[in-house]
Amino acid sequence: MEIKASDYVQSLDKGLRVLLVFSKEQRPLTLSEVAAQTQMSRAAARRFLLTFTHLGYMQTDGKRFSLTAKVLDLGYSYISSMDIIDIAKPYMLKLSQELNESCSIGEIQDTDIVYIVQEQVARVMTVSLKVGSRIPAHVTSMGRMILAMNEQMQEELLDKIDFTTYTSHTITDKDKLKAELAIIKIQGWAFVDEELEYGLRAISTPIFSKNGSVKYAMTIVSTTNRTGKEEMINRFLPAMQKTCQEISLALGMM
Repeated sequence: MEIKASDYVQSLDKGLRVLLVFSKEQRPLTLSEVAAQTQMSRAAARRFLLTFTHLGYMQTDGKRFSLTAKVLDLGYSYISSMDIIDIAKPYMLKLSQELNESCSIGEIQDTDIVYIVQEQVARVMTVSLKVGSRIPAHVTSMGRMILAMNEQMQEELLDKIDFTTYTSHTITDKDKLKAELAIIKIQGWAFVDEELEYGLRAISTPIFSKNGSVKYAMTIVSTTNRTGKEEMINRFLPAMQKTCQEISLALGMM
C-alpha cells in the first residue's frame, strides 16, 4: 500500500526496526550493536531502547538489552483478531485428508453445541450436520468435552438441561452425566455412542485458548456400521489430539 510522505511516521518505522533486530538475533544486544544493525546513531537507538524498557517491552542489565514476554501481547492481539475459522481450517483440511473423515469444530451457545466450522469428505452417505447446526450439548461429544473442562459452565448448564431420552443409551440423570464429565476431564477426550441417534457415534478433543480455557472442541462423527469404537479411539484420537494441539498453538496457548 502506497501512502503519502506526510502520512508516514518515521519514528514508528525506526522503533519497529529496533524490535525486529532482537527478533532476528534472538539474544541480548548492546546499544552499539542495535545502532549498527538499524543504521541509527547511538543517541537515537538509546532513546528507543530506553522507551521500550520503560514501557515494559524490554529489559536491561545496564549493558545489554533483551525483549520481555510483554512483546507477545502484540502477537496475541493479532491472533485474537483472527476468527477461529481462519486459524483452524488448514489444520482441519490436513486431518480430514489424513483420516478420510469429515471433522467439525463447535462451541456452546446457551444449552446447545453449535457447529461453527467444518471440513467435509464427500461420501454417498454422510452425517447431515452442517455449519450452524444446533444440538443439545449434553448428548454430544463436543458439548461434553467443553463442559468437562469448564466447571462453572457445567454447573450453570446442568441446571437448565431438559434430560430428553433420544435413545435407550442417552444419559438422562444429572449425577450420571456429572460422573461422565469427570472421566472426560481426566482422560482428555470424549466419546458418545448412539446417545443422540441410533447408528451415530462421535469422538471429540479440546482446543485450548490463550488463557488455557476450552471454548471450542473438535469432533469426528461416524456411523456404527462404518467405524468401530476401537478404530475411533486408536486411529482417529491420536490424529485429532495432534491437530487440536496445533490449533491451540496457533491460538497462542502453548
